[in-house]
Amino acid sequence: MRADCRFGHNGRVSQIRLIDTLPRPIAYVLGGGASYGSVQVGHLRALAETDLAPDFVVGTSVGSLNGAMVAENPATAPERLVNLWASMSRQAVFGKIFGTAVNLAKGKASAVPNTGLRAVIEDAVTARTFEELRVPHTAVTTDFDTGEPVAINSGDLVSALLASAAIPLVFPPVKRGDRKLVDGGIVANVPISIAADQGAETIVVLDCGFTVMAPEREETATGRLLRTAAIMAAQQVRRDLSTVGDRVVLYLPGPWPMRGRPDDFRRSADNAATTYDLTMTWLHGLHVVGAGRYGMAPSDYLIKPRTAP
Repeated sequence: MRADCRFGHNGRVSQIRLIDTLPRPIAYVLGGGASYGSVQVGHLRALAETDLAPDFVVGTSVGSLNGAMVAENPATAPERLVNLWASMSRQAVFGKIFGTAVNLAKGKASAVPNTGLRAVIEDAVTARTFEELRVPHTAVTTDFDTGEPVAINSGDLVSALLASAAIPLVFPPVKRGDRKLVDGGIVANVPISIAADQGAETIVVLDCGFTVMAPEREETATGRLLRTAAIMAAQQVRRDLSTVGDRVVLYLPGPWPMRGRPDDFRRSADNAATTYDLTMTWLHGLHVVGAGRYGMAPSDYLIKPRTAP
């Protein structure tokens, strides 16, 4: 079925109608990617012009923060996210470059404290527990001792979001109970399978595009490290997608490959605006005719057809 449109009195599209073509429950899945999280602002602004609403949300790293804002109030989340990302900066999240270098030189376990990140989280969401959110939300973390994914959806919200974004070596681990938790992106950067395990029949994927760190950007040690992490994340997405062929997966588009590094927030407004335009165009052309994937994962764009030898 084709995505239908509802028009206002001025003749402009006011809503894209999709809900009747999709099985419930509907999960919004928001992946990790640090500053690339601005892409999800564009996704959510576009989704706000449809009749979709998530039955639950699953997020990793920056996606867990953006997802918490959606879960807290889906109606106001796009505007609040625009305001949040307008003020986001490297220094606010990661601290001063000089201080980072000093900590690494001293051999500290983490480059920066998580005080800046905590302040960002506490300013972004009013809720302090998962139970205060209007829509169920899961923040994906990694147990740093066992390497297992740990999905948190109850209790203290701030510590869960902090743990979900605790990039090893950059931020310190977060302790919850007897677990030492770090960034969920290590094991589930785009937690598609976790949403499926929670019963989602329609999975709306808001990928930040971290998996498309283009190969030509490998010329520095940092570039090679990021590329390695991106390859690992891309493989996780491919594995997850192979297990959800019986679900409807709406894989929203973005400006792949991403420009700039994931710790550079200066392109946030441009990334959000470009993603909004791409997603609106994609939604208008969307035909949902049953289970399967609609749309391409970012890493698909790196796979070129090979000619026979």
